[in-house]
Amino acid sequence: MTNKAKVIFVRPPNLQKSGQWKKQGVIRCPLNIALLASFIRTKGSFDCSIVDFEVTPASSVDQMAETILQSRPKYVCFTTLTPRFPIVIKIAQEIKRRQPDIFIIIGGPHVTGAPLTSIMDGISYGIIGEGEEALLELLEKIENGQDPSGVKNIVYKDGLSVKVNPVRPFINNLDALPFAAWDLMDINEYNDPTYFNGSHLAIYSGRGCPYDCIFCASAVTWKRKLRLRSVENVIQEISDIVRLLKVKNLMFWDDTFAIDEQRAFSICNRIIEEQFNISYTVQIRADSVTKRLADILKKSGCCFAAIGVESGNEEMLVRIGKKETKEQFRNAVRIMKEAGLPIIASYIIGLPGDTHETIRETIDFAFELNADQSKFMILAPYPGTHVYDLACQIGLVDILSFEQMEASNYYDSVGINLSKVSDSDLLRYQDEAYKRFDKFKKEGV
Repeated sequence: MTNKAKVIFVRPPNLQKSGQWKKQGVIRCPLNIALLASFIRTKGSFDCSIVDFEVTPASSVDQMAETILQSRPKYVCFTTLTPRFPIVIKIAQEIKRRQPDIFIIIGGPHVTGAPLTSIMDGISYGIIGEGEEALLELLEKIENGQDPSGVKNIVYKDGLSVKVNPVRPFINNLDALPFAAWDLMDINEYNDPTYFNGSHLAIYSGRGCPYDCIFCASAVTWKRKLRLRSVENVIQEISDIVRLLKVKNLMFWDDTFAIDEQRAFSICNRIIEEQFNISYTVQIRADSVTKRLADILKKSGCCFAAIGVESGNEEMLVRIGKKETKEQFRNAVRIMKEAGLPIIASYIIGLPGDTHETIRETIDFAFELNADQSKFMILAPYPGTHVYDLACQIGLVDILSFEQMEASNYYDSVGINLSKVSDSDLLRYQDEAYKRFDKFKKEGV
């Protein structure tokens, strides 16, 4: 029996500020690398494992590198969002210093949005877009001693230049993909006391979103192409999670769960018929909310439905490409409240052209809608989004600044400011909004 090459998939820590590794009260599962690991070990001949620094003790770059190298991997694969990219590079460089012949591969939204600046010292290859088939082909080429430079979706250094290869077509049949490799992690570590009692896991019933909001990074990876799994395939995965893993809390991470109302209704109906008795969350658009949908979501165990309101100013909603109106938000919230369906509403402070007046309108609108929970986030222009392109055009982006990347994390910092108010004003508005809303809710209004 031949030894399989060891592949470790790594989620970097969530840094609030450079040099600080603080566990969040909320720890979400690393679904993306769990899916990749499952695909690579199922379709290829590799020994896969996962290191999640959200739950794995390590307080320094040295300790993280040491943890990763303990099992003697040949390949280390990092997933990264923009705020975590700096720490990924630091860990990768320390790994390379200790073991120069190791292959380090990075992927995720940041690499897809900024491929030319992602292949820094320490990085062997990058993967852009949908990663399963590209990563498997890359690994197999290397294992077989073949030149991987023609693999689609990869980014690599060619001398002093960086090459970005063309991308392959998306996987059309998502039902053909294996379910996430939850056996490679301690699922009891993933908790969100805001929504659930006990641990939770996540699921994608589809990939992509056909809309084109200027701040959203979904289109960077999925190119506005929507692909949906069959209802039966989704129900089988839920059954495995509930009956085999004994987990009763789920988050649907689809960008738009109810974009096909009949399909969403069918999934909810099957959840009821199968007597899963789960609690779950979804993300939906206000213009997709109907009484029929809200009622079946509530009946089937949905404990929170999240809607992205973003702004309380009608002109701003048009400007950001939301394609929804304040009246549609009012109507959706009214319907969900009548159905007894708890609501999470999210808002963005610091949208392009935001003024003191439009920000106050947004906060006031949050109080008018009075969702069960409201989230007020600072705009974070991620590479590949329209807002990032705008920031580049007006000279606000330092493409190699780790400090700017780390500050683009929605809370308590401003990486790039496209509004008409100061950084300190944006932070003040965010702080005031949360304090006012908490007080508002405590008073039982």
